[in-house]
Amino acid sequence: MAKFKLTRSLFLRSVSIVIFIYILNTSWVSAQNSSFEFWPETDIWYSINPSWRLSAFIPITKYYESKYRDINFYLQADYAWGHTKKICFARLMDHNREQQIKGWLVRGGVMRGWSLGENGDYQENLILGEIHRRMPLYNNFLLSHRLRPELRWLGENNEFSYRIRYRVMIEKEFKRGNASFVPYVNAEPYWDSRYSAFSRIRLIGGTTVTWRPRFALEGNLTYQYDEHYDTNNLFALNVILHVYFETKKDQN
Repeated sequence: MAKFKLTRSLFLRSVSIVIFIYILNTSWVSAQNSSFEFWPETDIWYSINPSWRLSAFIPITKYYESKYRDINFYLQADYAWGHTKKICFARLMDHNREQQIKGWLVRGGVMRGWSLGENGDYQENLILGEIHRRMPLYNNFLLSHRLRPELRWLGENNEFSYRIRYRVMIEKEFKRGNASFVPYVNAEPYWDSRYSAFSRIRLIGGTTVTWRPRFALEGNLTYQYDEHYDTNNLFALNVILHVYFETKKDQN
């Protein structure tokens, strides 16, 4: 029992340190080459059975330095399978109820993005694929690796490019009454064919809170460095409402 408390305390302190560093960096770079954005998002999940799931993501980008907004609309399908060496029952960031963790997940999807407003110039069409490897660790910590290739058509001329993104993440569920808390941290570098180089990295720390069977709220703080972005240092607050639906077959 003592080891559990120590491990949980260490994890929570790590998340607190990430948030503290974010706040310090926000103050320090206020006069530097930086920008600040707000990313509200709604994610809708439809579980067909324990393996198959459909989803729709609708993120919006609000730029603090301007009045413009961008919107993206994703449609995706997931398939999960396989056992893990260590059996783990938990809610993940994107699950509405506890279930046994499957070792592998693949996802395919499409995205359409555009600017809201007359003077916005953002346009993008995207086809994505993902493969996730989930590895339960001691004390129900979960380590996840995600590889995500993206085919992109940008701008009015639909200029083609592709990206390869790799994300490593650690998360853990904590329960209090009927509520579930899943704090997490992750890091994700991007390789972009337009520059033939790793041009971007994102560091994210946040928590997903579930308090009702069909709803969860996620909040995170993001730091992004991109040498080809208008401003190299991006700081963002991301707030996501998750809404869950499922077939009667998956409820059983």
